[in-house]
Amino acid sequence: MNRAQEYKPVNWVNGMKINKNHFIAQHNATLYQQALSNTVFLNDHNYGLLPISTAIEPPKIWVSVDNMQHVHVRIMSCTAITRGGYVIQFNSDSSENVNQLSAKIPGLSVPFRELQGRAEEYYVIISVDPYNPVPSGVANPEEQPIRLPFTEPAYSVSLLPVAETSLNSLGEFQLPVGKVIIRDQSVSLEEDYIPPCTSVNSHESLIQHHAETEQFFGRMELNTLQILQKILQKNQQNDLIGPVQKLSEQVLFYISQVHGSYRHSVLFGTPVYLMTSVSGLARTIKNAIDIYVGSAKEEMINYFTEWCNVNQGELEEEITSITNYRYDHLNIRQGIEKNIKFCALILQLFTNLAALDYIGKKKETGIFVKEKLIVPEEEVQARKRGFFLAD
Repeated sequence: MNRAQEYKPVNWVNGMKINKNHFIAQHNATLYQQALSNTVFLNDHNYGLLPISTAIEPPKIWVSVDNMQHVHVRIMSCTAITRGGYVIQFNSDSSENVNQLSAKIPGLSVPFRELQGRAEEYYVIISVDPYNPVPSGVANPEEQPIRLPFTEPAYSVSLLPVAETSLNSLGEFQLPVGKVIIRDQSVSLEEDYIPPCTSVNSHESLIQHHAETEQFFGRMELNTLQILQKILQKNQQNDLIGPVQKLSEQVLFYISQVHGSYRHSVLFGTPVYLMTSVSGLARTIKNAIDIYVGSAKEEMINYFTEWCNVNQGELEEEITSITNYRYDHLNIRQGIEKNIKFCALILQLFTNLAALDYIGKKKETGIFVKEKLIVPEEEVQARKRGFFLAD
């Protein structure tokens, strides 16, 4: 990452004349070295809002637009780190500052009625400037000359087009906190925008999604176990048994591998792991289906689409979409929405399959399936009562 300027420590020598500029230069050099050290632990996927804890309040950021074609940012609390290693910290209402955080929306110098047909999106960017601080605090009237006792970094707001903004184009002092959407004659905000986060437990929406996905993995584990138990205990035989059994075994094996780490580690890791855990399951399902070719694969896909109430193209498209999704740290919400849609679809499919008396049953017809009970029913019930996952 290219830095605009390198701040070097002052060469202190006995007898030299000093003034405040020397101390400012030394302070800037310290800030520079601290930020440089922070970047050792940062990458394109783990900068942004810091984790919520007893010492750090949840972020409270409000973005608003008005008829004067301006975007206003009001921050009650926020602790974050930029890609360049600089800390953004607000512990009080930013509206109390002399310099308000606002910016004019680019391209809106014309009346709204002339915006017909236009659709643009802008990131609301907060920039921190620690090298040109502004005075802060309350002046001591007994001190002469009167001055504000402290300094804090200068902050400003700008808007960057989403189409032109990437991890590489975003500067080392900038952090997106919102998104503005211009469509036809109206300007709106993306109300549920999630800023870049250092970890999953940095934002309440990510924590909630982590809990929901953990529940999803648990229910999928139960469903695949029930499907396999029915197949093996009743020794069912038809053309769909083999593919469904293979798929269920692959899914169960994958969940067994990732469920523990997802529960205990992902909450404290970067948000990208929310996506990779689910996309890994999607890839497992896709590969298990792609083992079969021709009519066998088509019959299996048709059977699945029948029980999850979607068409064949939608099911395959959803699996492929989440498998090939490329994580965007500036647009975490997009990945979350893809996860939610995929999980809901797959959970519905496996829940319906687990509820069937036998694999191969059609909705509209009753198909006879040859089956042989290889475990006595009494023994099956006894095992269920002793099984730790049973209801």
